[in-house]
Amino acid sequence: MKSHKPPTGFTITELVVTILIAGLLAAVAIPRFVGKDAFESRGFHDESLGVVRFAQKTAIAWRRQIFVCVTTIRVAAAAASGCAIPITHPATRGPLAANAPGGVTLPVPVEFRFDGAGRPLDGISGNPSGQITIPISSTIADDPARQIVVEAETGYVHP
Repeated sequence: MKSHKPPTGFTITELVVTILIAGLLAAVAIPRFVGKDAFESRGFHDESLGVVRFAQKTAIAWRRQIFVCVTTIRVAAAAASGCAIPITHPATRGPLAANAPGGVTLPVPVEFRFDGAGRPLDGISGNPSGQITIPISSTIADDPARQIVVEAETGYVHP
């Protein structure tokens, strides 16, 4: 008696459907990964937020003033005015700063400081300041404007 074995392999229909699905995924997914500018913009916002938060926490931990310098392309934290003595980044051991990618700018250069209790002070006079808003602009398509806010009384830093 002969045993009948079913044929092995794929049918033409299965192969065509698989190729169509792979083509659709490539058409939808690849452009999202190629256009990474919006991701870099969001990463810069998050990193800048982290720099300002770390500056506030450092001021509280060290019980001394810590300065935050915002230029049109950078947010940095330091132990002296003008960001002359940068704070060390805990992970990279370089200066604690975030550099803007192409297409992203900080329209208003600003300098402020946190006192030993973590409250924001005016960068020049050292007087208590009101709420500080750091706007982040982008010329990247479909990338929204973002901001970093430092509350006046508490120094709470949030988007």
